[in-house]
Amino acid sequence: MTERDGTSVENAADAGAIGQAGAALLRGGTVPALAAGAVGAAVSAAWGVHAAVAFAVGALLAVAALAAGPLLLRASRDASPPAVTAIAMIGYAGVVLVLGAAFLALAPISWLSADHLAVALVTVTVAGLAGQIRAVTRLRVLAFGSAQDPQVKGPAAPRTGDAAQSSRQAGR
Repeated sequence: MTERDGTSVENAADAGAIGQAGAALLRGGTVPALAAGAVGAAVSAAWGVHAAVAFAVGALLAVAALAAGPLLLRASRDASPPAVTAIAMIGYAGVVLVLGAAFLALAPISWLSADHLAVALVTVTVAGLAGQIRAVTRLRVLAFGSAQDPQVKGPAAPRTGDAAQSSRQAGR
């Protein structure tokens, strides 16, 4: 079954499922990361405004960097499994490098607390990754076929008389 532009309806449905999975992964990492950022900024306020601002800046940088992973995976959805794995590894290594460079650039700023910035980058990143891991374990994306495909195709196997005995005894 095809539409006017030549794309199949099945491929559109699969792309929709992949898009929903990517959105779930993005949301699954962003929500806990933002929550960790809000809590951390509130706790950092006990050390002063500069500490709270530093934590908030670090949290926002970490959330933005964590969004790159699901977006890269969505962009590579049609690639081979080894390519997707390589892109994921490069994406997560890139997150580490970007956050390290952000810390090196912002730490010398005197009105930002470097300690709170560092804690925010680590804490929010870990919270976001934990949320992404949790989201991945709950995704239900078919790797092969579609939900309508039967498990086994072909002629039915001949009956050998090996049916479960409990079903025969139930009628006695």
